[in-house]
Amino acid sequence: MAMRTSTIIRTLSVILFYVLLFNVQASCQQKDRRANLQGHWKFILGDNMKFAKPEYDDSDWEKIYVPDSWEDEGFRNYNGYAWYRKTVEIEALSNDILYLELGKIDDVDEVYLNGHLIGATGSFPPDYFSAYNYHRRYLIPLEHVNKSGKNVIAVRVYDEGGVGGIMGSPVGIYHYQNYSQNSFNLFGKWKFHLFDNPEWSEQNFNDTSWENIMVPGGWDEQGFKNYDGFAWYRKKFKLPADFKTDDLMLLLGKIDDMDEVFINGTLIGGTGNIEKKWASNDEYTRYRNYAVPDHILKPGKENVIAVRVYDQQQRGGIYEGPITILPRKEYKQFWKSYRDENFDFPQWVSYYLFD
Repeated sequence: MAMRTSTIIRTLSVILFYVLLFNVQASCQQKDRRANLQGHWKFILGDNMKFAKPEYDDSDWEKIYVPDSWEDEGFRNYNGYAWYRKTVEIEALSNDILYLELGKIDDVDEVYLNGHLIGATGSFPPDYFSAYNYHRRYLIPLEHVNKSGKNVIAVRVYDEGGVGGIMGSPVGIYHYQNYSQNSFNLFGKWKFHLFDNPEWSEQNFNDTSWENIMVPGGWDEQGFKNYDGFAWYRKKFKLPADFKTDDLMLLLGKIDDMDEVFINGTLIGGTGNIEKKWASNDEYTRYRNYAVPDHILKPGKENVIAVRVYDQQQRGGIYEGPITILPRKEYKQFWKSYRDENFDFPQWVSYYLFD
């Protein structure tokens, strides 16, 4: 009887698998592929930062198929550094939101576009931290795109053991729909500093010496592994001169664990009891959606968003989008259209259906 029950459960699980797979595929169709990067890339063993430069001559490099482990592509028993390079044309409009999708990489990576670092996951030696099971999705800053010619993508990879390389799908450049016509997106590089200081909320604070970090993205995957405690994010940006600054919402995705948010030095909201330093209500699962006081933002001038974060344990930081400012009247339609592209369906099936 137990065996029959087990069979029924597995059958229902398979049916659920295909039902959910159809829904996930339909969701993924909300993004538009601008460039297919699956196929042969240039590849070399070893490490040299000159490989990131777009003018570097890689004509004598070997070819490797992506996605696939470099072990299966003939580079057996190799552990250490290697580089991938791909030259591609990128179709980009001024209001596009473009992402580079690289599946999963074993173990650690840094990604450069035309010589500019656009993302990293894991930590290289000597502070090695593997991120082999994290999906790589990096925002492409449009200011780094050569819209009238070739663009060079360079991927630095470190493998500590076992297989290595760019191993997962999808591999390509995708455009994600901007669901609001009047929004201002805040994805990309922010300034970041560990620890806590109330002066860091001030609009005129000089943060030029701070580290750069990609948002959204957990800080553990970006070189700050195993850090629990306070940290601050800051983002300076200039709104269009005709941007309306009343009846706005600030969307900051999901933050692990608690936060306080300041615009131009003024506290506008927060989630959790950050002073208590104890997350007790699954704060890390909540989307941060904060009303922006009228006219606190200055059109045509520099503005600053500062985010104070306290992480109680494990992963920390602004780890998931959306990250945008939009009119309150468009809030409902935004969430009606929004799709959570970070949903890892195969992993969910593995954990909850077949364990």
